Parts: sequence; C-alpha cells; structure tokens
Amino acid sequence: MNELTSSKIVCPQCAGENEVPIDEKFTECVFCGSAIYIDKRKIVSHFVINSNFKKEDAEGNLRRWMAGNFQVKDLDKLAKISQSSFYYFPMWYFKTDKSAGETIYLQPATSTSISEIKKINIPAGNLKVYNKKEFNESEFVPPDVLFDSAQSWLKETGVNMDSIATSNLVHIPFYQFHYDYSGKQYAALVESSSGKVYANLWPAKSEAPFRILFALCIVAFFLISLLALVVGASMNHFLAFDMGIKIFGYGFAAIPLIIIAYFIAKKV
Repeated sequence: MNELTSSKIVCPQCAGENEVPIDEKFTECVFCGSAIYIDKRKIVSHFVINSNFKKEDAEGNLRRWMAGNFQVKDLDKLAKISQSSFYYFPMWYFKTDKSAGETIYLQPATSTSISEIKKINIPAGNLKVYNKKEFNESEFVPPDVLFDSAQSWLKETGVNMDSIATSNLVHIPFYQFHYDYSGKQYAALVESSSGKVYANLWPAKSEAPFRILFALCIVAFFLISLLALVVGASMNHFLAFDMGIKIFGYGFAAIPLIIIAYFIAKKV
C-alpha cells in the first residue's frame, strides 16, 4: 500500500494534481474534467482536527471533570497543576466499506500511557486535510507505530482487510496536564476539539465507607426480617404481623441509613 505524503492525487489523463476528497471514491479533474476513481485502500491520507480551546478553557474543563461524582471530594480545588503542554497526537483511522457495515477503528500511532483515547469519537466532518503552512509542525507528535504494524493490529482483532475503505493518519489536538494531589502525581488529557477529558488513573473516592454502609444495611434488614419472623410466629398471625413489622422496620431503618449515606457522599 502506497502512502501519500500530501493531499494530492495525479490525474492519469493530464497529470494534473487534484485534491483528494475525504469521503468520495470519485472526483473530477479540475484541469481536464476526467473522472478519477480513488481506491483509498492503497493510499494513506493525512488529516488534522482543529483545536477549539485555549489552555485556560481546557484547564476549566479539567477542573469541572475533577468535581465529578467519581473523583475524590474537592479534587478540583486541592489538585495543583504542575505541568501542561499542547500537541497534536497521531491516530491511525481505518474505516470499513458501507457494504460491509461502516465501522471506524482507531489505534494510537505512537505510545501513550492513557489508553482511554482509543475510545475517542472523530466525526468525519471534523477531518481537515493537513497543510504544513497552516500549522506549527513542532506541535505534531511524529508517529512511531508504522502503518504495517497498525494493519497487523487490525488483522489480530479479526477485521477483514479487504473491507477497509479508507486508511488515514489523523492528528488530534490535546492539552496534557500533570497535577499533584496528596503527594502523588496524575496525568489527564483534554481533547481540545470537543473538550472531553481522558484519564486512566485519578484520585478516586475511598470505597471503604460505602462498603461499611452496605454491610450495615444488610445486617439491619436481616435483623428486622428475623424479628418480624419471630414476632409473627409468636402472635399466631404469622403472615399479617410479619409483613406489617417488615414494612414498619424497613421504613424506620431506612431513615438513618439514608442520612448516613448522604453524609458519606458529602465528605468522601
């Protein structure tokens, strides 16, 4: 498979250079009008996604993510950002033919510690043909995962290579932040086209208080059920008393348990 270093395709009739369309298999030569069929399985196009966020905006997104329910309380206020950088990260972008069921496969084109970016969503409308004159080339991370290696990865995942309609190298803009919390350092990426945050590890809420509360709930409801069984049997109205005591006991026990759960959620 031949790899294009530009976004041009040569007309076989007049040798004129034409722009390669993103999602079309046919194009018309702007010089002679000849129809050109483009077999994109044999070329690799280079695209880039524009950045829509400044550093301050990206940091704001990161802080809002830190304030989420899955992060430790007050992480957004206590975390200290120690380092930040901006770069365009390379991803291999493969799309299967519509007749085979259009599917997009993504694979990082260079090593990264944050594997979550494999789940990134790249709408075709966001792809822009890369032009050196429009970007700072020093901000682009060069790929070190070769195209053949990416193809091998596709084969290993069970993809039929004959179904691949397009193969692209896409550079995605990211802000990478390193932050310190409680003596440990963490990293997170903010995709500066959509603002979404990607991270593998972060200071999560401690599970111990929730586990204790869960065990307390089991014990409380077990004791209430046992009490209802004993009292109902002793009163010779087993079913009626059993159900009545359970309803009252469960409702009574739920009040302090809900209050405890509320304070755990607020403090942890």
